[in-house]
This record gives sequence, C-alpha cells and structure tokens, in this order.
Amino acid sequence: MAILLLLVLALVLWSVRLLHGAYRLRDFSLLLASGLVAISAGGVIFVYSLMNGCVGYLSQGQFIPESDAFVLESDVAYFENASEAAASLSSP
Repeated sequence: MAILLLLVLALVLWSVRLLHGAYRLRDFSLLLASGLVAISAGGVIFVYSLMNGCVGYLSQGQFIPESDAFVLESDVAYFENASEAAASLSSP
C-alpha cells in the first residue's frame, strides 16, 4: 500500500512539473504528457481499488472443497428427471 501511495505521489508530482514546464515554454506536447501522467496516476488508484477485494480474498487461503460447492437449480432438475426416468424404466 505504501509503495503504491509513493508511486501515485511521484506520478502526480511529475505531472505538475510537466504542467509547469508546458506553461513556461508554451509547449502543447508537454501539456499532453502532463495529462497522460495524471491519467496513469488515476489508473493506478483505480486498478488498486478493483484488485483490493480480490487480493484480500485470495490471501485468506480458504478454498471451498468441491464436495461443498453449491448445487445449481439446473443440477437439481437434471437429477430429478434422471431419477424419474430410471424409475419409469424399472417399473413394469
């Protein structure tokens, strides 16, 4: 977390420095570069917020065994139809 915070802070400072240089030199390309660096800082924060829950879940290390997996309604319907078909075949 601290490394990402330092990375975002460095990107924002770099963006401000590029923006200052663009204003001083009246250079449009530095203005675009400043915007791209600021967008990348926002992207780092966005990806971190998306991955925060996933990484927290994966780091717990609690996996659901296959035997405890949820049974879907379609599975129940399949097994009920199969048992009815088997019962109809076995009855005379």
